[in-house]
Amino acid sequence: MPDCRFKTIYNPDYRTQVHALQNELRLAVMNIEDDLSCDPNQYPSRLTEVEPNTLIYKHDDPVIEITYRIDREKETLEFIHVALPQMELRKRLFISYSHEDEEWMFELKKWLKQLENQGIIGIWADTDIQAGQEWKKRIDEALSAAKVAVLLISVDFLNSDFISTIELPKLLDGARERGLQVLWIAVRQSPVEDSPISKYQAVHKEPPLAKLKKPQREDCYKDIYTKIKKLVSESH
Repeated sequence: MPDCRFKTIYNPDYRTQVHALQNELRLAVMNIEDDLSCDPNQYPSRLTEVEPNTLIYKHDDPVIEITYRIDREKETLEFIHVALPQMELRKRLFISYSHEDEEWMFELKKWLKQLENQGIIGIWADTDIQAGQEWKKRIDEALSAAKVAVLLISVDFLNSDFISTIELPKLLDGARERGLQVLWIAVRQSPVEDSPISKYQAVHKEPPLAKLKKPQREDCYKDIYTKIKKLVSESH
């Protein structure tokens, strides 16, 4: 094995991008970093120099592009950007919910799974946080990466201190500043009409899902699936 003599430096944005990846992709990126730090010249056919001493490494399987700067005198590599070209059309969908409503989050994920399988969206909820990870940091990274947010509304959602002071303000700022799509679903009865959420688009409002019997709920979930698919497919 080559001597891994190059010191590695990580741009803060690069770290955020890597932490937002799924586990298997994150592991692939780490393996590529190790290979490059051991011998930056071992894959010349995979390298494109975009400016002096700044290169893009293109990995085939999985398809990953890593941009880095190299200082051969100081023997340092600075990783500055990672991209997944085949997944750029996939939009990160963030599910915001109270833990009192966890069953509704899992049901929604089940119904939206086909959109994920088709590569239209990538679904994220806080259940994706792995043991040992800094949960507040992971939520913040997921909020920053989200293109669509679906809020599961109940009185517990509206009363949650974490949601009302941290999660919701970031989502609404994202809607104003970068075009984040904010959608909501009434899962249980609540005074949502007195919340700023009410001005955003409801993909299901009345009656709340908890008031419906199973066949009616399944009809509603099918309608929710269709609406979200249409809204996400039409957005840029």
